[in-house]
Amino acid sequence: MVSQAGSAKNGLSLGQAATDSSAAAPSTPVKALDLRALFTTHYGSIWRLLRRLGVRSAQLDDATQEVFWVAARRSHDVQAGSEHSFLYGVALRVASQEAKKQRAAAPLADLAAVPAMADLGPSPEEQLVQRQARELLDEVLDALPEELRVVFVLFELEGLEVREIAAIQQLPVGTASSRLRRAREEFSAIAKRVRATLATQERRRR
Repeated sequence: MVSQAGSAKNGLSLGQAATDSSAAAPSTPVKALDLRALFTTHYGSIWRLLRRLGVRSAQLDDATQEVFWVAARRSHDVQAGSEHSFLYGVALRVASQEAKKQRAAAPLADLAAVPAMADLGPSPEEQLVQRQARELLDEVLDALPEELRVVFVLFELEGLEVREIAAIQQLPVGTASSRLRRAREEFSAIAKRVRATLATQERRRR
């Protein structure tokens, strides 16, 4: 997993933006503190969400920073108590933009290549198992259509309720529920194919 060490540097950048904004508008000094607190509180969860939505490791820190730059520019739109939902909505759009760039740049890895990817480099057994599981999850999520991946990640991995997902995506609750059902079915089918591929490769190694 990519380190989040860049967050401290990014936090300073965001704080500088907030300071510059307050200098230009002395009547809103509290907003600068709010932006800094927003970054400190939510950076980790937004970074994780973007990763689960398919943003590649090399772009994760920049994409996360972009979410908070948008929040800084639109701070007047962020309602008290709804900061997390606002950031999730922005993160979905940023992830969608990154996905388009990634599709244009290079094809996704084939599912059959997952074990080889997971076996690169020596590591302790526990770390290897965890890394394999994480990379397999990433590959299964990558195989889901974007609209299904989003609801699956938000519900199954981020723990949001269907009504919250519907609100973030500006969808009817029924539509969000339908996408979640289809996402679960697709995820299950893809996971079965992955397990079959792994089993076949394991038998060949023997």
